[in-house]
Amino acid sequence: MESAGRRVAAQMLGAFLTEALLPPSRLSVSADTAGQLSVSIRIAGGSIRYRASGRRSFAYDRWLIEEETLHRWEGGREEICSDPCLLLSDLKPELPGDEGTFARFSEEIAQTWTNHATSLACAFAGDEALAETPYDLCEAKLTDGHRYHPSFKSRVGFSPQDNRAYGPEFANELRPLWLAVHEDLATSSAIGLPGRQDRQLLEASWGGAVGEVFAPAHVPAIGDRAPFHYLPVHPWQWERVIEAATAPERAAGRIVFLGQARTRYLAQQSIRTLSCISEPSAPSLKLALSIHNTSTLRTLAPHTVLNAPTISAWLDGLVRSDPFFREAGTVLLLERMGTTATLPARSDPAGRMRGASGAIWRDPIHPYLRDAERAAPFSLLTHLDTAGQPEIAPWIAAHGVADWTQALLRAAMLPVVHFLLAHGVAVESHQQNMVLVHRDGRPARVALKDFHDGVRFIPETLSSSRPALAATPEAHARVNPNSYVEAKDPEDVRDFMFDALFGVNLAELAAFLHRYFGYEERRFWRLARDILLGHLADHPAARQGAERFRFFAPFVAVEDLARRRIDNNPVPPRQVRNPLVMTDTPVGGSGL
Repeated sequence: MESAGRRVAAQMLGAFLTEALLPPSRLSVSADTAGQLSVSIRIAGGSIRYRASGRRSFAYDRWLIEEETLHRWEGGREEICSDPCLLLSDLKPELPGDEGTFARFSEEIAQTWTNHATSLACAFAGDEALAETPYDLCEAKLTDGHRYHPSFKSRVGFSPQDNRAYGPEFANELRPLWLAVHEDLATSSAIGLPGRQDRQLLEASWGGAVGEVFAPAHVPAIGDRAPFHYLPVHPWQWERVIEAATAPERAAGRIVFLGQARTRYLAQQSIRTLSCISEPSAPSLKLALSIHNTSTLRTLAPHTVLNAPTISAWLDGLVRSDPFFREAGTVLLLERMGTTATLPARSDPAGRMRGASGAIWRDPIHPYLRDAERAAPFSLLTHLDTAGQPEIAPWIAAHGVADWTQALLRAAMLPVVHFLLAHGVAVESHQQNMVLVHRDGRPARVALKDFHDGVRFIPETLSSSRPALAATPEAHARVNPNSYVEAKDPEDVRDFMFDALFGVNLAELAAFLHRYFGYEERRFWRLARDILLGHLADHPAARQGAERFRFFAPFVAVEDLARRRIDNNPVPPRQVRNPLVMTDTPVGGSGL
């Protein structure tokens, strides 16, 4: 518990300091000649103090608190802080928000602490090198989580037993439950089959034909070509949400419980996405899950489920038509089918079940790998092994930090940037949405995924005609104001891409390389800027896009992930310096 508590406490305090949530009058900050910072926090009339050391990252000006330096002082006694709940309680009088928001955030922090401690205990029980394990198991076994979000492993809704059963770190095999849902209650769409289901995808998910897989007593009730849609359900979702809610429709024969298929799955980082381990070439399943994780409800909004194959087919067309993507070998893990079920109003008058039963079928990475290629989750790049050493240390030793970093930036950064600048499409490529393909640890190319609600564009700036998407319902927009695909402001679209690629993936990697391999952050971002400028010189369409989206503007917007959990007031994006604009070597002339 102590190790997990130090991580959660330091990360939470870092977010509070970064987002200026604590009054300046309570803080005392000093710096040494090497740029190392010391911060002291005085609260409760000065009777309680916290002190810590760390530094501020060049990119996004984040406080990076060193876990082992965070200490609490009270009544003449000083000890290392390994209790994030006590830290939060001490800081409560200084934070915005009310009792309701504080109680909710406190639960998220407590759950994150417990869940992270349990996953670390599981990790320490094994000694395998994750960089050498098969992709699906590697993704499941990663324990770090988001390195900025305070509630990085909250999983609110899971009990401790649920977390051990369904948390990816524990690598337990899962078998979804299958329902047949009458077409009056269900809607589907698949690439090339609008309004229908793709039988080949279904049979790959089942491990055979419907009549061969499910109990004969159930199959005749629906027939092979009857007006029913087949829907997989996560075991936790069935037990806690779906079984009771669907009882009337099952009694009426409009929903038929089929049971489990033959295929076995493994939870991926996102928890609700399952990779097939019975047949690696079978599609992954993304299933609705009514838990909150990193502050977001993990259900699947019906319109996004139905838009998934439409967006995938559209993006696939862009990639196939662009010589840059072909040369780069960029892979899209397409979302080939989506199915969503909605109960009638009489059974769900408040609409609470909307989005609670849905599924998306996604390509796995394995069929795309070439000879001598292996795949790794992008989050592996900043992962420490059980001895506290970087998992990628052998890769860096083999290729050299400078060569490796340049290869990584070309492979991971350019495709995402090119999507925006040459085609007008921002993709949300934060860590779990990007797969690194490498050869003996040297970055070669990337695979991108999670498109159903992870793209943003302005129709008028697209390089091709816009896809015909299901509209976002007003009720969804009210509850999720940041969940939309079509935008009007170029900087909004740019920042959507920036926050994921630069704010998460590359900012965390740059800080990691700085700390563990001595590769200075500014050098990292200068190299990234130079690679981008070279790309613009070679691709006129991207050059025009850089001007349109003000790619090298001095400031960009980021979300305040801690403030939005505790502040009742609207939380506008925070302006931070664009890490691509170096103060020592400014980009001049063009006004990009």
